Amino acid sequence: MLMPELKKVAYDPARFIDIETVEEAAHIIVTPTEGMTVKQRWDEETPALIALMEPYINQGDLVLDYGCGIGRLSKPLIQKLDCKVVGVDISPNMRALATSLVDSAAFIACDPSMFDLIFFGQANKFNAVIAVWALQHCIDLRDALNRIAYVLKPEGKLFVVNNHTRCLPVEGGEWADDGIDVNEMILDHGFDSITFKQKLDEAIAPGWMQNGTFWAAYQRK
Repeated sequence: MLMPELKKVAYDPARFIDIETVEEAAHIIVTPTEGMTVKQRWDEETPALIALMEPYINQGDLVLDYGCGIGRLSKPLIQKLDCKVVGVDISPNMRALATSLVDSAAFIACDPSMFDLIFFGQANKFNAVIAVWALQHCIDLRDALNRIAYVLKPEGKLFVVNNHTRCLPVEGGEWADDGIDVNEMILDHGFDSITFKQKLDEAIAPGWMQNGTFWAAYQRK
């Protein structure tokens, strides 16, 4: 498949990296919108997301939480399904906060480069991968999907919530779309679609967020 020429953007991940508290991180992860506070969105969205992904994750699975942030989804996966979870995130501060928030020996967090070192030569290791509001922010989406496909077992499940296209942090505190269709890119990296829904529940994507978002489950070929 021919990829469209990418728009040039000045990628600036500082807003993910320069956070210091759980409150600051939560404000980025579930930004207040449509009259809902951060706490309201956190309290409604988190269990709704877990309910959506549960059919694709089994008790005791080894799960990769790609773009784990401060571990808000890793924590209930461990508590409800007795999963072992490895979180990957570019932000050292969020990884540190995740370790504290999840507070479990069944969880570790690392950056992508360290993840590659740890799992070098260990293909087909994970039962499932979740990537929630994460792939849209990756500066190199191909690299991220290659990493995910490498460690996921054949027929392992990938659960995604995302914008249809990209939402890259750029200079000046703005967001940019570089023209990549996230679903198409996933399908081009060794995955078959199991479920694809273009309309998210209001608990997950309130108001204006309904447009341009999707949730999907994929199976690695």
